[in-house]
Amino acid sequence: MSPIISIILVLLAPLIGGVLTFILKKSAVSIASLSIAFLTSMLLVFSSELVIAFEWLPGYELSLRIDAVASILIALVSFISLLVHVFSLEYMKEEQGKHRYFAKLGLFTFSMIGLLTADHLILLFVFWELVGLSSYLLIGFWYGKDGVPASARLAFMVNRVADVALLAGILILDFTGELSISAFDKQWLFLPSILIAIGAFGKSAQLPFSGWLTKAMVGPTPVSALIHAATMVTAGVYLLFRVAPFLHPAALMVIALVGILTAFYGALCALFQHDIKKVLAYSTISQLGYMVMGVGVGGADASLFHLFTHAFFKAGMFLGAGAIIHYLHQVSDKDPQDMRNMGGLRNLMPWTYRTFMMCGLALAGIPFFSGFMSKEGILIAGWAWAEQHGTWAYLVPDLGLITAFLTALYVGRMMLLVFWGEPRIAGFKTKFTEGFGFRIPLTILALGALWVFYSWSPFSHYSWLNALLPQGIEPVSDSASMIIMFLSILLALAGMVLAYSFFKPGSSYSSSYGKYEVERFRLALNGFLLVRSYEKIGSGIEQLSQSTFKVDQRVIDGTIHLLGVWTVVLSKIISLIDRFIVDGPIDLFGQISSFIGSRLASLSSRDSQTQLAWLVLGVILILTWILFL
Repeated sequence: MSPIISIILVLLAPLIGGVLTFILKKSAVSIASLSIAFLTSMLLVFSSELVIAFEWLPGYELSLRIDAVASILIALVSFISLLVHVFSLEYMKEEQGKHRYFAKLGLFTFSMIGLLTADHLILLFVFWELVGLSSYLLIGFWYGKDGVPASARLAFMVNRVADVALLAGILILDFTGELSISAFDKQWLFLPSILIAIGAFGKSAQLPFSGWLTKAMVGPTPVSALIHAATMVTAGVYLLFRVAPFLHPAALMVIALVGILTAFYGALCALFQHDIKKVLAYSTISQLGYMVMGVGVGGADASLFHLFTHAFFKAGMFLGAGAIIHYLHQVSDKDPQDMRNMGGLRNLMPWTYRTFMMCGLALAGIPFFSGFMSKEGILIAGWAWAEQHGTWAYLVPDLGLITAFLTALYVGRMMLLVFWGEPRIAGFKTKFTEGFGFRIPLTILALGALWVFYSWSPFSHYSWLNALLPQGIEPVSDSASMIIMFLSILLALAGMVLAYSFFKPGSSYSSSYGKYEVERFRLALNGFLLVRSYEKIGSGIEQLSQSTFKVDQRVIDGTIHLLGVWTVVLSKIISLIDRFIVDGPIDLFGQISSFIGSRLASLSSRDSQTQLAWLVLGVILILTWILFL
């Protein structure tokens, strides 16, 4: 298969499938198109590098490029998207507008694959914005529900603020004359570096842009799985990975600090949530913080490894949450996302329970699961970076270890409250029928959470994926690496044990959780008012714009209007002066001259006798004047 056909097929198949699904009203078409895209992507994994270049404008040659990293991530995106499509067949079966839903999913997948193939920053920005547009359409899919359009707009606008910084960074780099990622060969200045990083922060929900991701939970749960696992939020990490070798050292330091603070913030907020999707959303924010931190400390290869493993176990948890919500929606009229309305689901949803547990253990960083391996690589890279930068820099790996403890704590809390104990509301009697549309995606994603698919050793932080990636920071000593690994395992197990001691079946916390109202932890429950700050800033900007509008309307426009009126009046006065004072005398003299001239002209005659008489008269007058006057 030729390179052009391969790239076009893997890129356009999801989009064409989505459009045909919408037109033909056949959901199976989208499954077929995603299958074609995935099979083509697998061929690309084992192919050599592919490049397609074309001239857009004079001096701007845009290009699509698929190297080893891009091919692996394209295969990941198309595979996760395929599983989400299969899951959605059952999840959206009774939903009106499901064909519109599949069309938007196709656009979303197309946009992300296009972003992964783009080798030119302008082309990357085009697909970057398409990812934002398609996510807005999917988040607002249920636009008839209260609050959904507002949440979709907030997610969209927060990203646009960060995208302005990204575009500014691209324009600054354009002055250097080079925007092709594969052609960069020198370090950037701090300003374009930090602007590009801010753009990535927005897309990957890093502080201070993290608030939009929790608002994105109003969309269908399979959409959340796709957004959180392999598409939109990972785009920022991917961009940072691509440009990491060229970023200014000071910008890399900022990236490391923002990443670890976001990781800690997300884990702390997840610990106090009631909504199962918000727990997973804050968890994604936290895990993305780890990935961003990894890029900042020089462990970009470890970050990409964690991006890959996270895609499987987080997609599995979101789809598992989707199955739970689907079931609770059928048996109760209470909020199906609130964990206070759950409990005892392991016997009613055994398949979902087992797969959710496997993915949850991977997220918690428990050995023999993939999340432990990839997270270890980031923590070790953070420790090596701290050894190079002095005592203060140990804040980064130390907060990383604390976040690992909090992660295990909120994961254990969530699994115990959802699946163990007794149901906290009536109606949980019928065992949920988990069809193959649910079982197959959940099983595949749960298997992807096991260590064996990445390395023969469950305690290794390297995998076959690392062999395809650029080498990261110089590794720490074996003894330091073992200490970090031991602390990480100890903290993860301590978090799980602490969660069990508080929320085990029969405990006072577990029994009273259905009536639990948060007062002491309301700040963490509300994400430390980050979204509220957006609203305040937005309200302040709106008030400022209204004030400036009034100033413009009453002062500036009023002054201009007054000046216009006075200009018209003055021009009228000047016109009258010009007509009667300036032009009037001149016109009068002209008329007098014309009158005298016409009268004198009438005295003239053509016959010679008359002319001689006038001549004699003239001579006499002149002589009289000379002689007597």
